[in-house]
This record gives sequence, structure tokens and C-alpha cells, in this order.
Amino acid sequence: MSIRLNNKLVLMLAILLVSVTTQASEYSPPGLYDVESITLDNGLDVIMKPREGAHTFSIRLWVGLGMQDYPCEQQETPHFLEHLLFTGTSKHTEAELEHMVADHGGSWNAATSDENTVYEMDIYSKHAEFAVNILHEILTDSTISEENVETSRDIIHRESGGKPSKIRQWFRLSGFGVNGTEKAALQLLPGIDYVCEGYVTAEGITRDDILQAYNTYYVPGNMALIVVGDFDPDTMIGYINNTFGAIPESTIPDRNLPVPGKATSYEPTTGTMSPLLSDDAAIGILYRLPGYWSDDHFTIMLIEQYLQFRLSEVIRIERGLSYAPGAWRFATSKFGLFSVFADVNLDDIDKTMSLTKSEIQKLVDEPMDEELLEKSKMKILLQNVQGYESNAAFANYYVTQYAIFRERRVFENVEDSFEALTSEDVSRVANEYFTEDKGVVFYETPTLTFTQFYILLIIIVLAVVVVVIRFYLHARSRLITGKKE
Repeated sequence: MSIRLNNKLVLMLAILLVSVTTQASEYSPPGLYDVESITLDNGLDVIMKPREGAHTFSIRLWVGLGMQDYPCEQQETPHFLEHLLFTGTSKHTEAELEHMVADHGGSWNAATSDENTVYEMDIYSKHAEFAVNILHEILTDSTISEENVETSRDIIHRESGGKPSKIRQWFRLSGFGVNGTEKAALQLLPGIDYVCEGYVTAEGITRDDILQAYNTYYVPGNMALIVVGDFDPDTMIGYINNTFGAIPESTIPDRNLPVPGKATSYEPTTGTMSPLLSDDAAIGILYRLPGYWSDDHFTIMLIEQYLQFRLSEVIRIERGLSYAPGAWRFATSKFGLFSVFADVNLDDIDKTMSLTKSEIQKLVDEPMDEELLEKSKMKILLQNVQGYESNAAFANYYVTQYAIFRERRVFENVEDSFEALTSEDVSRVANEYFTEDKGVVFYETPTLTFTQFYILLIIIVLAVVVVVIRFYLHARSRLITGKKE
């Protein structure tokens, strides 16, 4: 539950903050789901989690802006803006800001993902007010100058491996250097710019583009502030209200995040000159999933855990066909992807793929063994217990789950959701998403093995030598003939 606070009454009403509580299970870190949630008068969401013990303070600023808000040509805009907010304000240079944070024993960073941008700071709890103030300063007073734009552009290029040349970009647009996984994703997610045909760069993005993004998305109603640690709630509300609460209310953007169309094909894919040189291959199967709003989200997570173990056991431990087989999943609000994969020798591709398909088919055809089901659950539950010990870990959890909290006003009890899963749930989800006709098999096989490359190199060198010798002999013959005449 949340309440809107009038700025003038915020300090007086702070003691009336409503706690959002979800009953914890024995595997939940104590108090993980018990947070105090308020919405300031300007629309900014504030989530507070006081935790005594460790004298640390963690603050996260969530902004509803990510790469999927833009087409391929502009997808670096949110990332670009994120960088620019660290390049200095009217009060402090970038170097001064860095020194101030370090001098207070803090560390800060930011990250841009598909659907949001997050700014973070972790610091000694006695400097909590400083953390709030400095984060507010870079948010509201950063100097987004043309000079800083160009400097940040170069940094973004270096982060992505350098600015792609026109020739390199042409090769990419022509399909060269595109791996099998990307091609599979293009088949499964048509109509959206999740995988771009060309390299995504910051080259065509202007200062005006960045300022427009800032003015559109960096508004209180599209942001949330999350604070966790050793602090007094009443005092913290005062800090926040005097800074973030003073930001004027503005129109909340209508975010029309892209929804992929129906899959265009399920034909196997291979990379094109990707990789170019290797003695090994990577193989796998890619499946399309619903977004994280789906009721099947937790079942899919359990299947990921199960396959991660089974593929390692069957392919690596029992047969030694792969060093690191496994599974991964990814989800946005609108869609998700799930992959099983393995690195293999070229001679073992067919055998490994057959074993991989067999393990997935078992989930489709047979109810999961109850013992394996419980073991898979327990692994996830015990990992959760270990994963949320620090204030920073709590803050990171809240920020990753905030999009769902924003709608439901409660953090869902992950442990209870896992404990409630049954083998019938697994069978239903496996039949819904993981049948053989719904996955795209991909192969990342090298264009040349190193042996082939060396043989080719030797042939080229020998050919050059032959050409040079023939040219030399021809020139020498002409010289001798000339002397005789």
C-alpha cells in the first residue's frame, strides 16, 4: 500500500508511513518483504527499508527509460544520458564529484538495461544525507554540454569495442559476423529492435536527442528512490523531501514498449563468419517466452535451475562432451527468451545436440520426478538465503523487482511461489513453451579451424612465392634477351 504526501506535511506524517508486508518463509532473509512505501506529492515513489546492524547505507534511483524505448539507431540514448549525468554539475566538476564520493567512503555507479536505468550509491550510514544530496545534484544539475557529449560519445564507443568503421558496419548489415543465437532471436522476435541488423552505436545521437530524453523520462512520476540501511525513517523522509521532493511534477511519459509479432520461422540457424576462427563450436536451442508478468515466470526459473544441473551432469560429468553446458533465461515486461547451450568439439556436435534435446523432451513427455523437483526448489531457496545479506543486496533486489511493485504495490514472496510449484506446473509449462516445434536450434561453428587457417596461410605464402619466382625468372629472361640484342 502507498500514500501520497503533501510536501508541507511530510515531516509530520512520516510516522504514519504504511508498511508493505508479505509474510516471509523460513528461507526468506528476515524482513526482506517488509518495506515502507510512500509517493511524494510530485509523483516520486520512495521505498524505505531501515536495517540496523551493518553501518551502511544503500540508495538506488530507478528511472523508467531503457534501450527498448528506442529503435536501433537511437538505442544508445539512455546509456548516453546515464554517462552524462556523471560528467559534472554547475557546482562540481566530474573529478570533484569522484573525490567527494571516495572521501566519504562511498562508491557509485549506474547501469542501463532494456527497460530501465538505475543509479546507485553505497556509503557509510552517517553519510546518508550526503548520498541523497549528491545523487539529487547529478540528477537535477548536471552540465550536459556539447564538450561533455563528445567526450562521453568516445567513452561509449570504447565500451562497445570501438567505433565500427563503415566497412565493418557494411559487413554487419550484410549479415557477416552475425552469430547463430542472434539469428534465432530475430526469427523468434520479429517486428522489434531487440537484435539490430547493424552495430548499435552512439554516433548519430545529438545533444538535443539526449535533452529530449531527459525532459521526457526523467520526471518524478517515472522514477523511484529506494533506500536501505542504518537510518532513521523520519530523518530520511526529511532529506528526500528537501531534495527529490522539490522536483516539479511533470507529465508521466506513455511508454509503448515494443511487443514482438508471431515467430517467422523455427528453422535451424548458423552464424555467418561468427566465429571466424576456432577449433570448437557452441550449440543450443533458443525458445521464446512470455514476459515477467506471466504466472509461469517462477516455473520457468525452476526449469532453468533443473536443466542447468541436468545438462552439466549428462553432457559434462558423465560423457565429458562439454566444459560448460547450461541454461539461461531473460525476460522483459513484454517477452522473454530461454536458451540451453553447450560448448563442444566439432566432432561431438550431433551427439551433444541429441542429448540436449532428449533432456528437454523428458520434461515435455514425463512429470518431473518429485525428488528432483524438490532438489531444484531447494537449490533456489538456499541460494536466495545467501543472496540477500547486505544492505546493497537488499537494495538491488528491490530495484530489480520495482517494475512489478509499481503495479502491485507489494514485493511478491519468491520463496512461497517456488515452494508452491508442482510437477504438474512443470509439465504444463514445458508443453506450452519447450516443445521441439517451438525452439530454434542454433550452431556457432567456425568458418575455419586453426588447422585449416594455417594450411590456407601456407598455401597463400607458397602461391606468393611461386608468383614472385615466376616474375623474377620472367624479368631475368627479358633482361638476358635484351643484352643479347
